[in-house]
Amino acid sequence: MNLQVCRFSIAFIWLYQGIVPKLLGPHADELRMNMALGLNEAQAHLLSYVGGGMEVVLGLMVWVFYRQRWPYVITIAALFGLFAFTLFVVPAFTVSAFNSTTVNLAVCSLAVIALAELRVMESGG
Repeated sequence: MNLQVCRFSIAFIWLYQGIVPKLLGPHADELRMNMALGLNEAQAHLLSYVGGGMEVVLGLMVWVFYRQRWPYVITIAALFGLFAFTLFVVPAFTVSAFNSTTVNLAVCSLAVIALAELRVMESGG
């Protein structure tokens, strides 16, 4: 049951974050982060669409391959990378409402729980 809760939650978050603020928008904050890299508005839109697509793919991978370790490892690595990007490029976003600090920590925690559940399942427990 714990693995299923983690699976649903992580997949939903990746899918939502890929679709709503990136593919359907992009949201002004997404564009602001991308433009902080020195991109123009068109490039910032393109990066949002590419990033959103990648997040949707990862959400689907978590949903489909939830009994394998790699989707959770990729989730943790991606979230640390995205957090580092935010921290160094637009640090104000790490302390704003609904910030990446708390969301990334929560999703990483779910991924760690999923990995622990897989370890128990693999050991026959």
